[in-house]
Amino acid sequence: MSSHDRYPLVRPRTPALWACASAVLWTGCANKSTAAASVASEVADVAAPPPAAAPRSRFSVPLKYDFAGILRVVERSVPATIGSMDSVRMVGNDSRRHYAFVATRGPFTAFADGDVLHLMATVEYSARGYYKPIVGPTLSAGCGGGAEKPRLLVELTTPITVSEDWRLVSHAEIERVVPATSEPRDRCDVSILHRDVTERVVSAAKDGLSRHLADIDKRIGEVDFKGHAEDWWRLLGKPIRLSKDVWLVLGPEKLRIGHVQGQGSVLTVPVSLDAHPEIVTSAGQPSTNTGALPQLGHDSIGNGFHIVMDGVIDYLAASHAVTKALAGKPVTTGGRTIRLGPVSVAPAAGGKLALGVSFVGDAKGTIHLIGTPKYDPELRVVTVPDVDFDLTTNNQLLQAYAWLQSDVLRSTLRRSAQWSAAPAINRGRDLLREGLNRRIGSVMKLSAKIDSVSVMGLYVTRDGLVVRGEAMGRAGVSVVQR
Repeated sequence: MSSHDRYPLVRPRTPALWACASAVLWTGCANKSTAAASVASEVADVAAPPPAAAPRSRFSVPLKYDFAGILRVVERSVPATIGSMDSVRMVGNDSRRHYAFVATRGPFTAFADGDVLHLMATVEYSARGYYKPIVGPTLSAGCGGGAEKPRLLVELTTPITVSEDWRLVSHAEIERVVPATSEPRDRCDVSILHRDVTERVVSAAKDGLSRHLADIDKRIGEVDFKGHAEDWWRLLGKPIRLSKDVWLVLGPEKLRIGHVQGQGSVLTVPVSLDAHPEIVTSAGQPSTNTGALPQLGHDSIGNGFHIVMDGVIDYLAASHAVTKALAGKPVTTGGRTIRLGPVSVAPAAGGKLALGVSFVGDAKGTIHLIGTPKYDPELRVVTVPDVDFDLTTNNQLLQAYAWLQSDVLRSTLRRSAQWSAAPAINRGRDLLREGLNRRIGSVMKLSAKIDSVSVMGLYVTRDGLVVRGEAMGRAGVSVVQR
């Protein structure tokens, strides 16, 4: 890229900083064509008009949470032992038949399936039945007295989400309590009662577990992300330095949550960040005020990021490009021939550009033209398709050489007066890509893909031709769980 193609793609924090905004990376503010310097202060705007407010962008912030912590919470909420051999229960309405049981729970395991967390444990139990005959002592018999006790499989489920104040929300339910297998060892048939009491043990176990579901919800609700979220919010609000005096400000506005999804042992909380990112110039780190962490909002469809960027192509670069295209080119009109020489490009009033084209041959001098710059998105070049003779400055020349005012010369200049905007656009894309792919602090990583950079407008200013573009793409922030 030429050293004169200056395109840091910046939006100044204040108008005063814009005069040298592009120079902070590339060249001095005085590095402009002589023609531009002679007329710019008289006819051109100091700066491009400020862009509209930065549009809302959406960044994906998937929070990964290993729910080993939830397992510890559930372990503390559900007692390891349910029932007691001292707690004798009547079988139905039969006052002669009673039973007692005690169940010992193993550790919970967990897995996530979509937005539901499944908690499973194996329960071993012993049961004893009692029968009081009309005459004689009470008889008893039981199961589970040996090394192999009958087992139950307990499964709890709860959908997991995050509340507006950044706490986990649980609604635990008993999914099933069933014999661990269909094998005889996992049934409890008390012969003295002449019945299988397995289902009664299952029912009693369900009753015991249901009394602790509220405790599970309460304990899970104590898992609080707010402290971490406040740290993340502060990090997202800090300006990101792209280069000297050029900063990316994300402008965070709100965090939203979608449907929590899980796989294996990890819950993914799909948080998205609403932000108004912009690129600004500032000699020091620009001040920002993101405010306190807002309440967590509900998810809506995101559309990636949109970042408006300004950059400058100075007039010396434009002059060199047009000179390269025209210098030495012969133009014949009315039987006379001239050969074009160096071209100067300078700002003019009303958003126009002034071109001074020198020539030699059957006539010698400099002819002045004026026109409005346009951007050709297919060729990625700046053109001046309506450039025409400036009658106010060419009056004496055209009186002496009226034949110069021809369609041939005008068409040649309109066809060749163009210069590439691609280096400037590519430089801006590279700067932004660098700014959007980096670590933020020790726990956050910003990553992005820029899908496109489209030119929204051109502005003739005193110091150069401002190219205003909009970068669009997708970005995310990953958070390392601590």
